[in-house]
Amino acid sequence: MIKLANVKITEEATFDSQDYILYRKFMELLSTQYRICHSVNDYAEMLSITARRLSELCKRCCGITAKEVISGQIVAEAKRCLQFSSNPVKEIAYELNFNTPEQFSHFFKKNTKISPADYRDQFISIGM
Repeated sequence: MIKLANVKITEEATFDSQDYILYRKFMELLSTQYRICHSVNDYAEMLSITARRLSELCKRCCGITAKEVISGQIVAEAKRCLQFSSNPVKEIAYELNFNTPEQFSHFFKKNTKISPADYRDQFISIGM
């Protein structure tokens, strides 16, 4: 535990406190807005910074771009919905604010290499 705490302190020392505060604000916004906002520009605007600055900030703080952070949050929620609800994929797509189920399926497959329906089937077969 002590080693992990020291690593975290070391990592936090690589960026200034203002950047860390902005990053934390972004993560808080993301946790409440991911169903509505899917673009880096939306979050950057809410934080009153440029999309480029937000991406650079995320890259320094967590090693991935803001777009990857946002996509990761959406994929995690999509997986949760597919695993623990019986809602059709179409309904999950609309819950996550995708314009069409096809758009959601394309996004999910791009990020996970498997379709939402196949993911659900795979999860169900593991549980049996």
